[in-house]
Amino acid sequence: MACYAALYLGIAHGFYFVLVLLPLASGLAIRTFTLQHDCGHGSLFRAAWANRLVGRLCSLMTLTPYDHWRRHHAVHHGDWNNIESRGRLSDIYSDCTTVKEYYAMSARQRIAYRLSKHPVFTLLLMPPVIFFLVYRIPFDTPRSWQTERLGVHTTNLCLVLIYGALSCHFGIATTALLTLGVVYPAAVIGVALFLVQHKFEGVHWERAEHWNSFDAALTGCSFLKLPGWLNWFSGSIGLHHIHHAAPGIPNYRLAECHEAHSVFHDVKVLGLREAFQELFRHTLWDEARCCMVPFSTAHRARPLVPISI
Repeated sequence: MACYAALYLGIAHGFYFVLVLLPLASGLAIRTFTLQHDCGHGSLFRAAWANRLVGRLCSLMTLTPYDHWRRHHAVHHGDWNNIESRGRLSDIYSDCTTVKEYYAMSARQRIAYRLSKHPVFTLLLMPPVIFFLVYRIPFDTPRSWQTERLGVHTTNLCLVLIYGALSCHFGIATTALLTLGVVYPAAVIGVALFLVQHKFEGVHWERAEHWNSFDAALTGCSFLKLPGWLNWFSGSIGLHHIHHAAPGIPNYRLAECHEAHSVFHDVKVLGLREAFQELFRHTLWDEARCCMVPFSTAHRARPLVPISI
């Protein structure tokens, strides 16, 4: 909030050098999202009411409706990397398509699918669409989720009042510039973090009868080793295997838990360089070989079509 205040007041007085604060504000927006995320798991505070209050306040800065996102995220934790539980819009960045399903598509559908997985679309175009537009509607939400649906509309109303007041005082152009300048980079980085921790070389998908949450945490999540300062801004989300193994652990205890238990030491470890490479590499699940494969090698795993003579 202090960054936002400095940005708005600085621009209002013609001090455009305050725009150097945009990267810091984006980093703090990412951290705010991770704190909202902890609130959604009931792990940031002992009291449930405190988690709800702070989570909902954070949602006004992350543009992410707290109750709606929390419920969908809980579903994600309930069966991620379960090959028989896919297709939810809310899991767009952790979901997968099998090689068999890919080759069952028409040529036009395969082209469209490959375009949808292109880095420009995945990392540059989709994040702002998700945070500015998709989160404004109760997508993928049953009618019975009344609290979650109400939360979306309440969040929207609060955002209209907040950004409407800012636009009236500072102008629509300034408000749009600063909002986009802060939220857009944070959304791109946040999506990249989520993507690389669920799709990487060595990730394992399992059928329902063999799936369990602890094994899925060890084989379905990566350990993204980040420099200390990036770890702080991302709320230690790089220790994703620990988070999935026990979502009730707050972000500031994840590293301690990783070091305390040797069972976590054999998980997939990614540095920043490996993370960048993994972002654009593995896209399809090859059930025959039990591994993720890129489009470039998917033809080797293409199911054979019997030829009638």
